[in-house]
Amino acid sequence: METIKFANYGEKRERIATESELEIYVLLCNMTGRDDFDLVRKSDNYVSMVLGDWDIARIKFTPRAKWVLFPIVESASSKHKITAPTDVSEFADLLADSIAHVEKYSN
Repeated sequence: METIKFANYGEKRERIATESELEIYVLLCNMTGRDDFDLVRKSDNYVSMVLGDWDIARIKFTPRAKWVLFPIVESASSKHKITAPTDVSEFADLLADSIAHVEKYSN
């Protein structure tokens, strides 16, 4: 009999983030003036800045890949390449649009 394996896609996991990913998270939080976000790892490929169950931003900053994505308002192919954590300041509009969407469709 074959064993059924369930994927752990979307489950919260232990947060393992690079220092630069943590820095990006703090910068994004500071840009909003809010303190109700969490940084979680739902995927092996990136960390997520979440508001409740919503992924506001997905962040990857390693020696091989450096990008940020706002999945609520963009397609998965819209990864914004960055060279430094401070580059995320260019995405204030996308960040605000993502939060506005969550607020519109949350209870």
